Amino acid sequence: MQALEVPEILRLVGEFLDYPRLAAATAVCKTWNTTFIPFLYHTLEWSYKFPRHPRSFVVSDNVDHIRVIKVSFSPWIDSFTDCTNLEEVHFNFEFGDHDKDTSWMPPTTLVRHNPDLTIVCATDPSKGFLRAVFTCCPQLKRLEFNGTDMTNIMMTDLLFNVCLRLEELKMVDVTLSVGGHCGISWDDWPAFPKIKKLWLGITHERHWASQQTEQQHGFIKRCPNLESLTWSFSRGLLPIHEIKELLSPENSPCPKIKAFAFHYPGFHPHLPEIKWFEILKACNKNLTSFGSSKTIFGELSGQALIKGLASTLTRLHISDTATKSAVMMKILVSCPHLIHVTSAGPLDVRDILGVKSTKPDDEDEDRTTLSKSKRKNAVGPSKKQPLPKSFRPLEWACKNLQTLEIGICGLENKASGWQREVLGQLAKLKQLRVLDVCTTYASSLSEGSRDGLDFRLARGLDILGSLKMLETLRFDRLWQEMTIQDIDWMVRAWSRFSYIQGWVHHEQSQRVRLKKLFKRHGITVEHCYKFEPPVQDDGPIKG
Repeated sequence: MQALEVPEILRLVGEFLDYPRLAAATAVCKTWNTTFIPFLYHTLEWSYKFPRHPRSFVVSDNVDHIRVIKVSFSPWIDSFTDCTNLEEVHFNFEFGDHDKDTSWMPPTTLVRHNPDLTIVCATDPSKGFLRAVFTCCPQLKRLEFNGTDMTNIMMTDLLFNVCLRLEELKMVDVTLSVGGHCGISWDDWPAFPKIKKLWLGITHERHWASQQTEQQHGFIKRCPNLESLTWSFSRGLLPIHEIKELLSPENSPCPKIKAFAFHYPGFHPHLPEIKWFEILKACNKNLTSFGSSKTIFGELSGQALIKGLASTLTRLHISDTATKSAVMMKILVSCPHLIHVTSAGPLDVRDILGVKSTKPDDEDEDRTTLSKSKRKNAVGPSKKQPLPKSFRPLEWACKNLQTLEIGICGLENKASGWQREVLGQLAKLKQLRVLDVCTTYASSLSEGSRDGLDFRLARGLDILGSLKMLETLRFDRLWQEMTIQDIDWMVRAWSRFSYIQGWVHHEQSQRVRLKKLFKRHGITVEHCYKFEPPVQDDGPIKG
């Protein structure tokens, strides 16, 4: 029997043992209290992912073992008031503006009773809560909060005092009292030497873009040992000059930066490609992680990224971008050290397999940005298009990929040979743990689209048998028609497999029954785009 790691044991216990059976199991385990209980109750989470509320007696009976709590629902926060040995708290709920200080009193009291806290995360917290964090947590190493007005000079001053000992800080949609006629002077705070990881999104009470840029840039410059920066800029023009200064190999106030990501909000148009070309051309060649959003990532940007970062890049995240398929393909075949590629794509099957288009350049539409209406109204050929005899797929350089989130499109009305060759390319990525072939462009697809991979043995699923490390598979909105044989093969071939996101069958009744079978094997199946009512029919599953 295969040995299980502690996280896997915890998951199995939580999923398959109810309280009476758990009590019976503990009764026959002489060393239960000293060996397993501390692991079992180390972390308590009550969220949409784990919707069952921890019972009060469970908390009170095991309060000495609880080190981490993660709560997404506010009414039951009082259940944790007895905890005094906490190391992490995550409060992911909002009370609203009505009497916020009173509503946040239980979390505030909890913080005051746990001086050993090293990590605190909160959404839209009250000033009283933050004051407790700043004054009662001398060992705090990581702080995350958003949606907070800190224009009070005393609050900003307290925050800066905490930053002197922080190693990680995330604050988004936060208003500070710095600079200007009535704010704190930057001259009073020369540096925050311990901060190594920073996610910054400061706003200004009057929404002045120049003031916002000054505040954020001023804060970043005071982190000389910064290694990772995520800059969320909400208003005005992109501060190109400031970014180039930060990422420059010479005269940068943060010379140790190795990871950089920039978030541009949804209401902004896509950033012109020439801007990202300028940044990538000037940036530090030691970057190992790069991310951007709202970007036109075309030929120029792709060339600059490959030329400057191909030898060092391990993580690439380019969400909400107008990235061309051919450019993305060049990145995959040119960056040998990539480990995580997220929110990239879509990638056209013709580019994956090196099949040249038969249309002239001036008639060939951008294959990766075809609108939903055009897909819906397009008239397909009378028979499936066969794979050309002469095709030359390029060899992917990133053989050690562990995460691949890239929409694969262009398979609709194609013969099965196209998919089998694509699966053959994916099968070479033997370290892959997460494979997402649709989510990056799922919003542009109609439910049940056939323009993607079909995960069935009849369509070549067994080609992926080399992916022994695979844990997660996502194919939202894509048409599927899995069978019991497909599930049995996945369970046997992928021993670590535990999560699917997408509809495993286009018929609802079969989908629900297959989900039960997956659950029986410890595999969770979820879907993100449409509510699915429960089905009572328990008839046989089609094979």
